[in-house]
Parts: sequence; C-alpha cells; structure tokens
Amino acid sequence: MKNLSKEEFEVYCLFIAANADFNITKQELIAMGAHTDPEMFVKVYNGFESDSDVDRLDTIRECKTLYIKDELDRQNLFDKMKKVFFADGRFAAAEQSVFTMLRKLI
Repeated sequence: MKNLSKEEFEVYCLFIAANADFNITKQELIAMGAHTDPEMFVKVYNGFESDSDVDRLDTIRECKTLYIKDELDRQNLFDKMKKVFFADGRFAAAEQSVFTMLRKLI
C-alpha cells in the first residue's frame, strides 16, 4: 500500500500486529478502531489485505522514514501495537516473533 498518511501508517502497523497469529480477533479490531475514522480504517484494511508479505515490509520501510523521526515516535507506535497484541488477553509465540521483527525493522 503506497502513499499512506501518518495515521494510515499507524493503522497499517496495527493490522500487522493483529494479524501476527493469522487471526484478527474482535477484541483486536476494537482496540485498533476505537479512535479511528471508520472510512479510513476500511481503506487501510483493504490495502493491507491486498498486499503480500513483501509489500507489507516495503510499506513499513518506506513509511518509517517519513513518520518515525525519533525514539518518541517509535515508542508511541509500539505502545499502540502492544495494546493490539494484548487485546485478546494473550501474547502468542507468533505474535512475539512479529513484535521482535517489527522492533528491528522500525
């Protein structure tokens, strides 16, 4: 997905977090969409779903240079992702692996 705004990029990252165990739960969707414009949320979801894993990594690499300017930006994004990772009450091994990969990538 190309040309994301900062908010779209954050939601895109949240979809990656929610999908880490290949099962986006209702609790994760609620955690992600609670403070997000529904139209933008659906747009990002559709783009996320149509992207391959390689496209998803490319999107993160491209957007991080635009929107992650310092450690505070990075920490704020990871705080939001942690809420999604723990929304369903568990932090599965697959989720831990994706979290570690994202920490290295972003």
